Amino acid sequence: MAMKIYVEAKSKNDIHARIDAGEVVHGFNYSMFAPMVGPEAAGYHALDANLAVGTLIVTYTRKVGGNPVSQYYYTWNGLRCT
Repeated sequence: MAMKIYVEAKSKNDIHARIDAGEVVHGFNYSMFAPMVGPEAAGYHALDANLAVGTLIVTYTRKVGGNPVSQYYYTWNGLRCT
């Protein structure tokens, strides 16, 4: 099963613009069932070549009760959201 990480962004265009500007964009894996260590561990992950292809990228702009409210879903292709 692919990992799902949440990125605070308006859309994939927002994420791409930040990456193109040289920013290291990070997302957070909130899964309570994720392993403690390894490439699919819970916690922060950079959107870069080390992130597994097929990772689900979920954008959000607000949180409710400390949890992100999903806005858009994309798939990581190794370099970009598609």
